[in-house]
Amino acid sequence: MTLHWGSRFAIVLLLMAFLNGAATLGADAKALYSYTDANGTRVITDHYEKIPTAYRAKAMIVEQEADGYAGEIERVSERRRPATGFVLSVPGMSFQQSKIITYAGLFGLLCLAAMNLSRSQAIRALALWCLVLTVICTPVLVYTADDGAAAIMKNKAAEIQQKQQDRLSHAQ
Repeated sequence: MTLHWGSRFAIVLLLMAFLNGAATLGADAKALYSYTDANGTRVITDHYEKIPTAYRAKAMIVEQEADGYAGEIERVSERRRPATGFVLSVPGMSFQQSKIITYAGLFGLLCLAAMNLSRSQAIRALALWCLVLTVICTPVLVYTADDGAAAIMKNKAAEIQQKQQDRLSHAQ
C-alpha cells in the first residue's frame, strides 16, 4: 500500500497539530496545592514537591487562571501534571491512567505512521505487531495503575475488613 505524497503530508500535518495542541493544554493556569497538616492547619503552596510525602495523597489542588479566578478544588492525584513532558487529562481517569493512555496513543500514532510511511514489509509487520501489543497491554496497565480499578477495589476491601474487625471488637 503506497500513499500519495499529499496523503503523507496530511498525516504529518495532523500529527503536528495534535502534538501542538497537547503541548499547550493548561499553559495559562497556575496550580496551588492545599493540604491539612497534623495540627489541623491548612497549608497552601505552589510547588507540589514541597508537600510532605505523608500528606500528598490527601492534598487538594486549586487552579487559578491568569486573571486570578480560582477554579474548583480536586484531589491532586487526579489533576497533577508533571513538570516534564505532557499528559492529556482524560476525564474520569487518574493522572497515572491518563499518562498511560497518552503515551499509548502516541506510540500507536508512531506505529501507524511507520506502517503507512515505510516501504519495507519487515518494518510494517513490526509496527503492526507493536500496535497489536499496545492495544492488548494498555487496558491491563490502566487497570493495574496506582489509582486504577485494582487498587480501588483493594482499598475498598481493606476498608470493609477494617469495619468488620471494628464491629467484632465492639461486640466483644
